[in-house]
Amino acid sequence: MNPITHLLIGWELGRAMTSSPRERAAIAWASVAPDADGLGALVDVGNRVLGRPETSWFGAYHHVLFHGLFGAVLAAGVAAAVCRRRVVAAVGAFLAFHVHLLCDLAGSRGPSPGDVWPISYLAPFSEALTVAWPGQWPLNGWPNVVMTLILLAVVIVQAGRGGVSPVSLFSRRADAAFVAAVRRRGQV
Repeated sequence: MNPITHLLIGWELGRAMTSSPRERAAIAWASVAPDADGLGALVDVGNRVLGRPETSWFGAYHHVLFHGLFGAVLAAGVAAAVCRRRVVAAVGAFLAFHVHLLCDLAGSRGPSPGDVWPISYLAPFSEALTVAWPGQWPLNGWPNVVMTLILLAVVIVQAGRGGVSPVSLFSRRADAAFVAAVRRRGQV
């Protein structure tokens, strides 16, 4: 799934679990954390742009380094380290991380039906527990688009009601402006 969709899922999960902005943010970011192993794409593109030898870090490491138990424990540990209520943050982060994995199992296929991406749960240490779903829909498939649109609608409604949105993960001032705009629009 799209990282934005993962972030919105994590935000809503964090909103349901806690009223603490820090814990909510830790849970939301943990829902995107597995995709940190996809940052190798930047190295690949950078090498191509700079005329350096081709690399395939994205292909070699995405869905390998952090899309499993190792990444989940790491994300939960970071969340616990930065939050006051360590158990709530760690459990929320661990749960959000696993929701990411489930979503990827459902909807992260490439353009052809054979491009199914498995989850190697014990990677990078072992491939013993590798799971794949042959019915996986494409990353840009309609189920992912619909889910993202529904999440955006939920976030907008919750922003108007609760006075905070995922925009706060980036800027409190921008979030205040967004919430104000949502509330103004809701009065029309």
